Amino acid sequence: MARIAALVVAYFSADDVRELAANLAAPEITGPHHVDVYVIDNSEDAAELDRLRAVAGVARLEPSRGNVGYGAGMNALAEALDEPYDWIMICNPDIRFEAGSIDALVRATDAHPDAALWGPRLVGDDGLVYPSARAFPSIRTGVGHALFANIWRTNPWTLRYHQSRDLSPSEDSVVDWVSGACMLVRPEAFRAVGGFDDSYFMYFEDVDLAWRLAARGWRAVYVPRAHILHSGAKSTSRQASYMRQIHHQSAQRYLSRKYAGWHLAPVRLVLRIGLWFRREFLHR
Repeated sequence: MARIAALVVAYFSADDVRELAANLAAPEITGPHHVDVYVIDNSEDAAELDRLRAVAGVARLEPSRGNVGYGAGMNALAEALDEPYDWIMICNPDIRFEAGSIDALVRATDAHPDAALWGPRLVGDDGLVYPSARAFPSIRTGVGHALFANIWRTNPWTLRYHQSRDLSPSEDSVVDWVSGACMLVRPEAFRAVGGFDDSYFMYFEDVDLAWRLAARGWRAVYVPRAHILHSGAKSTSRQASYMRQIHHQSAQRYLSRKYAGWHLAPVRLVLRIGLWFRREFLHR
């Protein structure tokens, strides 16, 4: 039996947190494992905090420290754990585990002792599999994906970024990174790299975490036998334009760090132009 701490950052998502906590309390979901749910409120809203306090099945609720962002919220929860856990589970509030999925992720840790991150198959409301296991973005794939993903979904840059041509639908695959919507994390590796980089308010904090872990020799694994239902970004849908801006800022931050140095300044300029073009012309 594994002891797992499920960490959830809430932002006006008390209803989702209630459903997730109930999901993680069901024996058919947890199987032989013990799961405690930890929640931090990022809303800065007293009424929302009261709604979260009323949620059953939460081991600990951290009050708002301000809307500090996804990674910083997760770091605060990891620091607040009341006891040692075998694994940390990073969870969006709008995910639901299917029976056997948690056990599949835990079993994958035995099969991949050199890994620090394990990600499940994410399925959306429309029944489509979300590309939750991807390659580290390069300038070429990043700009190509940014420019063509919405108008030519099978373009080579997006396929390379999603690693869509290489992943088995039934067997584990070693990948560059897995989505922060749901990932099982090795606690000692997470702490060794300082957790998420909280300079990313949202987006790319999962890419950056996997990149820093990879630099220390840790791998990420996609576990398609673990099925998770993901209803989408409810807490950000009301601010779609603003969140696209945050996404572009995070992409630029990650790639600018990856391609640092004065000699790569022209490469970073191409990145800025590509992201500006996408923001100004492809999302109007």
